[in-house]
Amino acid sequence: MESNSKTHSVSRTQHLKLPTCDDKLVWDVWMSVYHFPTLTVADDVGLFPLLERAPATAEEVAQSLSLGPRAVESLLGVMTSLGFLVQRQGRFYLTDVTRNFLLPESPYYWGGMLQLTRDIPFTRLAIREALKRDKPIGYEGKDVWETHQVDSEQAKVFTRAMHSHSFPAATGLAEQGDFSGVKRLLDVAGGSGCFCIALALRYPEMQFTVMELPVVCKLAEEYIADYGLQDRINTLAADIFNDAWPAGYDAIFFSNIFHDWDRKRCLHLARSSYEALPPGGRIYLHEMLLEDTKDGPLPATLFSMNMMFFTEGKQFTAGELGELLRECGFQDLAITPTYGYYSLISGRKP
Repeated sequence: MESNSKTHSVSRTQHLKLPTCDDKLVWDVWMSVYHFPTLTVADDVGLFPLLERAPATAEEVAQSLSLGPRAVESLLGVMTSLGFLVQRQGRFYLTDVTRNFLLPESPYYWGGMLQLTRDIPFTRLAIREALKRDKPIGYEGKDVWETHQVDSEQAKVFTRAMHSHSFPAATGLAEQGDFSGVKRLLDVAGGSGCFCIALALRYPEMQFTVMELPVVCKLAEEYIADYGLQDRINTLAADIFNDAWPAGYDAIFFSNIFHDWDRKRCLHLARSSYEALPPGGRIYLHEMLLEDTKDGPLPATLFSMNMMFFTEGKQFTAGELGELLRECGFQDLAITPTYGYYSLISGRKP
């Protein structure tokens, strides 16, 4: 019977040479399959709020969470190794990243994204199928945006997830980006409105509109009301590819939108922006950029894999987005690192 595996025979007298490198990288990638699931379990069982109330020993954690000592040792070990906890004199404390992003009462809590993706089967077979088809399969082959239009509950879950992973970046964007002179900004496919909220708190003279699907507009209005910004941020229900775009805005903003679409669709969005803007108007693209060689940084390459799984798009290099904007007529392009892995690309209509 033939076998697909190869058998390596070595003479008993032959000296076996060491590999030319160690296998730590393979181990790191193999063990990484436990990173995210363990983090979501820690979130589920309330580990982080427990330690926020008071640092605790492993025994105290086990008692409070009704878990066995072996289970708690593994859970605390992984969370500490990853940097979400730190141990001092036998007690476990939250790190700054956990206090900011993993406590439910924090405005920057990532819980929405953890809950959205914790049960998605990123299996070998699923990724292989997505690669072979070169089409999104994350929503069982259905269009993610059409799904949200007909299923308001899924739209709510998705919008909450996008808000949780975007609001920290939105705050960083408001601090680092140059929006001086902008009076009215149109946020295209702006989801919860988190970028408009952050910018409104930073620039009290600006007015904003979130252009979104009807079901998402209703959700955005709830987030906007939470910050008391209804008088400065409104919503506009529209299909960004088929409906006419509104005029009267001197800036048009996109965050994590171009990476949802192929180049043809991105050109449509850029040209629609150019046509809607007055002379001197600005376009802003907020994205996680690939290096020019498209082989890093790792989060951007993985984010591109994520886009392939769920959407028609991919992550872009700064050069690709710059070329696209120039093709539509934009000038004076600039790139500003804003927050974490994100950068802001801006251009001006002459």
